[in-house]
Amino acid sequence: MLTDWSVSFIIFTVFVKRYLDLQLLEALLEAITEQAPSKREHQKEARRNAIIDAGFQEFSLQGFTATKLDDVAVRAGIGKGTIYLYFDNKESLFEEVVRKNLFPARDEALSHATEFQGTATELLTIHFQRMYEILHKDEMPQLVALIMGEASRFPKIADFFFKEIVRTNQELVQGIIQKGIESGEFRESAIKDFTQILIAPAMISALWRLQFDTYSPLDIDAYASTHLEFVLRGLSK
Repeated sequence: MLTDWSVSFIIFTVFVKRYLDLQLLEALLEAITEQAPSKREHQKEARRNAIIDAGFQEFSLQGFTATKLDDVAVRAGIGKGTIYLYFDNKESLFEEVVRKNLFPARDEALSHATEFQGTATELLTIHFQRMYEILHKDEMPQLVALIMGEASRFPKIADFFFKEIVRTNQELVQGIIQKGIESGEFRESAIKDFTQILIAPAMISALWRLQFDTYSPLDIDAYASTHLEFVLRGLSK
């Protein structure tokens, strides 16, 4: 059964054959083919995403050291050899797990901070709220625990995570504080140089809920609100 698109394409082809030369037709068809993603490309991308998601699951459950690419392949529903067509080793797969799960939020935070027209206090409040949302989303606490626990044994992972996530967040927070100092909202403070003091409680909250929530449940909304109040009081004049 011919679709409207098929009929239009046939008419177009007949027109070109009749009024234009064959070389031009071939060039046009080649250009159309190159622009349209093939079914094979879609399948390849879908399989790659399935591997990344399966990798996230395995890393979260087993830890980086114990995770095997063969187990990731089984979870992704592909042949054990197929995974090596996409990732050479666990390190490269882990980097893609971080890219897929953390880079969009990182880029959104940077874009929002650049375009934001309000006060530094408002921007810092929004940033901290989003930071808590991300850290407590789905299996993110497991990913945080994995990084904190394994990074010292795998320098490449530590280097990648620090450069792409930690340092970016530090610089963003420093920029917001500097904006507040220049606007008169915040006082000059060493906190600007030691953003670890500001960020660490959020990281600890994710680890706490993962390890100790059964024994001492954490009201994350109240915790985050108290943390933000503590930060703003420390910065305000």
